[in-house]
Order: sequence, then C-alpha cells, then structure tokens
Amino acid sequence: MTNKHNNILEVKLNSLELKRESNYSLLFEHINFEVNSNSIYCLVGKNGIGKTTLLNALLNLLDEKIYRVKGNILIDGINPFSCDSANLILLRHKIVKYIFQDALSSFDPLKKINYYFKDYTNSAQLDELLDYFILPKKETVLNYYPFQLSGGMAQRLAIILGIISKPKLLILDEPNSAVDIPISNLLSKKLIDFSRANQSSVLIVTQDINFALNTTDKIGLLTQHGITEFSTNRDNTTEIKTTLLNALLLSE
Repeated sequence: MTNKHNNILEVKLNSLELKRESNYSLLFEHINFEVNSNSIYCLVGKNGIGKTTLLNALLNLLDEKIYRVKGNILIDGINPFSCDSANLILLRHKIVKYIFQDALSSFDPLKKINYYFKDYTNSAQLDELLDYFILPKKETVLNYYPFQLSGGMAQRLAIILGIISKPKLLILDEPNSAVDIPISNLLSKKLIDFSRANQSSVLIVTQDINFALNTTDKIGLLTQHGITEFSTNRDNTTEIKTTLLNALLLSE
C-alpha cells in the first residue's frame, strides 16, 4: 500500500477512552494533527496527561479490552485499526520505529546488545553514531547485556538503532529524559540531520519545551480536549515558549 498524500501520519481521533469497571472515562477528544513527510513534529503535554498512551494508540498497541479508540489514523496510507496482519507487521517493523521512554526495558535481558545491531555491525555509520553520542566502541558496548547499561546509555543505543534503520517515521517518547543537557543538544541536532538526510519524518512527545523548540518544525500543545499547533522559527520561539509554559502550568 502506498501513501498518495504528503503526510506520513494523519491523526483524526474523535476520542480515546479508558474502561473503568462498567463505564468508560474520557482520556482525549478531538486529537487532530498531521506529520508531513520530511519534517519533525513535537507533541508537548503535561506530565501524566497520557502522551505515551496516545503514542501507543497510533500503532494499535493498546489493549482493546481496556481502551476504546474512535476515529481514524493513517500511517503511510495504512490504518493500523483496519489493515490485515501482514500490513500491520509491515507498519510496525519496516515503516515506523518506535523508541520507548524506558529504553532499558525494551531490550531482552537475556540477549547481548549485539543481537539488535546484527544487521549493522559492519556499518561505518554505527561507529560514527556511537562516537557522536559518546558511547564506547562497538567491540565493547555491543557485548554488554542490558543490565550493564545505564538508563542514559540504553536510551542512546535505542535512538541509534532507530536512526540507523532509516524508517519513514521515527517516533520517540521523551527521548532526552535520561540524558544530560550536552547529550540532549547532540540529539536535537542529530534528529534534524536524520530527517533531512533520509527524507524521513520524526514524531516526538516531550515535556521539555527547550528541546522541542530546538528540534521541531511544528509543536502541538496536547490537552485532554485537543491540540493547539505552533509553527516554529527563529523569530517566534520566545513567544511560543512563554505560551507553552503558561499552558503547562495551568491545571486542567
């Protein structure tokens, strides 16, 4: 299936609900946004609002016995809620790479890290990325088990795996949560370079407004009742930052 539109991701969610006993409670409504091809989009929202739940909904990863999703989602022309199993596998393994916030738990504790990089061990890009993110040489770090990694190392390795696999859409959940400011700045620049060099799109959810402003083409302020969008450029970052900070400080 091919995408005839200029958007790698189109989201039109009427509602996302969580089952509580015999009733459903509303988590989100009127969540509408698009991620253009070859662009970076950031969703900024308060802690606990359900940003990770929304990301999981996009790839049909939520338990349908607990969650109810109403609306339409297209990723590269594929609807994850109505496509057959073959296209769903294609979507999750070839078109999209999803980097979880808790990167450490995404690695099998019984497998060395080289298991995940087996297709890239001879790649010069892997050497470059390990060096760029200030990680040990591949002869060392790929022979680690996950328990030998810090949270920051695991997060950087997961991001490297996402970048080196060159998906059409890279999704990152709080990608700088376990790293310090210098590494965060390196990540921001690398995501921009990745998107431009590979004609790929990036979707990020974060609470870090500075990271969002430094990285993205467009920011969506996520609330329970919808999304307010801001296009970023050098002339309006101070105004947007003030608006976002005020919005995040306000209670629902």
